[in-house]
Amino acid sequence: MTSVFPLSFAQQRLCFLHWLDPTGFAHSSARCLRVKGPLDLSALCVALDVLVARHEPLRTRYPLGAHQQVPLDGRVDVQVLDVANEAEALQHAEVTVARPFDIEHGPLLRLTVLRWSPKAHLLVFSAHLLAADGWSLQVFFEELSLAYRAVVRGEPVRLPELPVQYVDWAAWQREQLTGARREALTRWWCQRLSGLPLVLDLVPPRRPMGRGRRMHRVLPSEVAASVRALARSEQRSVFTVLAAACGVVLGHQAGREQVLLGLAVANRELPEVERVLGFFVNTVALPVDLSGHPDFRELLTRVAEATAAVNAHKDLPFEQLVAALGPPRDSSRSPIVQVNFAYHPAGTTGVLALQGCEVSDCLLDFATAKFELTLRVEETSDGASVVWAEYDESLFDAGFITRLLSAYEEVLRAATPGVPVARLLPPPTATERVLMRIFSDVLGVETVGPHDDFFRLGGQSLQLVEVAARIRAELGPGLGLRDLYEVPTAAGAAARFTNRGASR
Repeated sequence: MTSVFPLSFAQQRLCFLHWLDPTGFAHSSARCLRVKGPLDLSALCVALDVLVARHEPLRTRYPLGAHQQVPLDGRVDVQVLDVANEAEALQHAEVTVARPFDIEHGPLLRLTVLRWSPKAHLLVFSAHLLAADGWSLQVFFEELSLAYRAVVRGEPVRLPELPVQYVDWAAWQREQLTGARREALTRWWCQRLSGLPLVLDLVPPRRPMGRGRRMHRVLPSEVAASVRALARSEQRSVFTVLAAACGVVLGHQAGREQVLLGLAVANRELPEVERVLGFFVNTVALPVDLSGHPDFRELLTRVAEATAAVNAHKDLPFEQLVAALGPPRDSSRSPIVQVNFAYHPAGTTGVLALQGCEVSDCLLDFATAKFELTLRVEETSDGASVVWAEYDESLFDAGFITRLLSAYEEVLRAATPGVPVARLLPPPTATERVLMRIFSDVLGVETVGPHDDFFRLGGQSLQLVEVAARIRAELGPGLGLRDLYEVPTAAGAAARFTNRGASR
């Protein structure tokens, strides 16, 4: 027997996006865990069945239309593969994550067990966002740990009964968003975003191809500690410090004094849904105001106030905000916000504990990208921080992302309350200064910054021939015309020049 229910606003948006890209790469998440010890696979499967029976979204299907179908029972797709070693397991993990989801027929949760010895496994969990958002995955791993321990011990699985299911919350959400409430929220957002640029040009426009990639950078322990210390001394949240620094880097790169960051808000205020799985999140736009040459303390105040304001008006579904603002339709841009930012304190990504086993995360740069660019900071249990960049590699190359992550670390390292924001980024290198001067001379403009795009400053393709000739004369061989076309900024060209072992 199957029950049919209306979709939530978030589900409507996600289903629409899925049908635009049925590969599901952009709308799924993956977690790779290394397990050492006597893993009981049968107990793990039983524990998974318990959770599927407990949480309706793990067995829900989404046919093309305006409803969700919830069958009485379902199972997780579990595959067990024997491999020669961990290296082969990691190769299989990449292939596993790339498998598309079928939201019409399910299942939307998969587990692949890669085994190369009786006490060495790699567990790859893949879930479509319709089944579980980030908060849900934390709950999922906590409950899976409890269920597995009970099954291994031969005890009954005792989890507190859920007061509601996701479909109950979806119905409640629609009741709360009355016509008057929607109108008031729409009016506030339109006023708040009036006059702000809704396109953040980090690179020249290119046609997105939907090819995702992830890259990560582990922040040195002293940098992570200084961020927490700064937050305490300024009586701000760690999120505020991290988001402010992100705004500085993006604003500098794009040459903008106003930056909009996309934030995923949890929508979990009701205690009844704290342990419910499903897709609850809504996207809001956080303005980061860099105008007027503020110091970092002033910027923290601005970001904190803006965060409080947008959280107070977070209930307007993002797609309804897009409809109200009516930005020009552009297949090469996400509407309103093109960069998303997220912060996950230690323990909020979910910890899997398997009785008698040692479990650790395996940091793999899976080929996924939910947005054009997402910067996410995750704290680990040992106090370190990992900065992840998920990006569409048809829009951004690896060198650009590497430089962006490096600049982000530099801003966090230099962030001090009284220091002007403009001085947080490192000064140009000697090679960058030479390239900036050459760009300036060829373009006939007074100044060129290290991240200013040659073409955005009015440059033409044929002028790059003169630039390339000047560079060869002053710096020697190392940068060709194709290089300059692919990385048309002084910082980008200098990085490529240096990476090839040039003297400078």
